[in-house]
Amino acid sequence: MVTQAQGAGGGLPLEGMPAWQRARRQRIVDAALAALQRQEYEQIQIRDVAQVADVALGTLYRYFSSKEHLYAAVLQEWAALGRAGTTRSRRRSAEARVRARMHGVIKAFERQPQFYKVHMLLQSSSDPNVKALRAEFAESAQAMLAEDFAVLGADRADDAATMLWSIINTMLSQAIYHGGSMAEVYRIADRFIDLLAPELAEAALAP
Repeated sequence: MVTQAQGAGGGLPLEGMPAWQRARRQRIVDAALAALQRQEYEQIQIRDVAQVADVALGTLYRYFSSKEHLYAAVLQEWAALGRAGTTRSRRRSAEARVRARMHGVIKAFERQPQFYKVHMLLQSSSDPNVKALRAEFAESAQAMLAEDFAVLGADRADDAATMLWSIINTMLSQAIYHGGSMAEVYRIADRFIDLLAPELAEAALAP
């Protein structure tokens, strides 16, 4: 469940929200996420989301200031569900863990490109709630990647994760919007890991 405090520019803040309101908010997010799994963002009607969540349309807008705000929360929820379903083994090398994590991120967007499209669409939003949640989404994604670069040290791990996240975003944009291939997304991202592989192996052997 998303835990980011909200409220700027409309929308009830999560901080201090009673359990029954959190449950209602979660129903709205779940209904919106399910809608995006079935259809494109532009096809989704907020009134339909409210109906599935069993809340009045006005009630939905008490929790979310806009459709964009709601789907910024949905994007976070989708990412959190993906992380919860990921298993990591310390028996594998740092390189293998990085590749597995990277492939998982790419495959998630490959299977459901509509979530990547929402991620890109929200970049142009002027809603402060959306900006806050988008920043948290990007930070969370990079932090997740940085976990498997940790053997390089904190600063180097953060830099490597930032670069890899940028590569993934750039290549996914080419594949989803400009007719590129998903195979090329994997190839370029894997090539980046190839370049770091000797450093990862050396760092893992350091005392």
